[in-house]
Amino acid sequence: MATDLRPHLDALLATLGGIKDPIAREVAARELLDDLLPATVKEAKQIRREAVEELRSGRTLKQVGELLGLSTARVDQILKGR
Repeated sequence: MATDLRPHLDALLATLGGIKDPIAREVAARELLDDLLPATVKEAKQIRREAVEELRSGRTLKQVGELLGLSTARVDQILKGR
């Protein structure tokens, strides 16, 4: 059911590690850490919340939690954007 995103992350890290110039490599790593990852985390949380909202339609929090292997409290937190 889950998609395997690891190869994509590995490719990104390989590209980063393959930058020959150490200054350019550091700048790229800093951009990834300071800008891209935080923005990506924010977007991923939004996508996750929207998916849980879809599952919530016609279901209780407990039922959604059972589908996802999460506690009812965690489902509630995700829906509240936490």
